[in-house]
Amino acid sequence: MAEDSKTPGSSLKDLSELGVIGLTLVIATVMGYYIGHWVETRWPQIQPWGVLTGIILGIIAGFLEMFRTIRRIERRMSEPGEGSTKSDDT
Repeated sequence: MAEDSKTPGSSLKDLSELGVIGLTLVIATVMGYYIGHWVETRWPQIQPWGVLTGIILGIIAGFLEMFRTIRRIERRMSEPGEGSTKSDDT
C-alpha cells in the first residue's frame, strides 16, 4: 500500500520535470542572447559575434540540462524494478 501512494507522486514529479524541459531550453537560449548582447555593449568591436556566441552557448547549456533531466528521470524510473540487475559500478 505504501508503494501505491508513492507511485502517483513520483510520476507527477517526473511529468512536471518533463514539462519544464522545453521551458529550460528557451530560458537558457534567451539568457545566452542577453549575455551576448551585454558583451556587445561593453565591447562594440565584436558586434555580431557576442550575440551569436551567447545564443549558441545558451542552446548548448539548455540541451545539456535537458539530457541531465531525462537521464535523472530514467534512473528514477528504473530503480525500483531493476535495482539489482543494473551494473553501472564498473
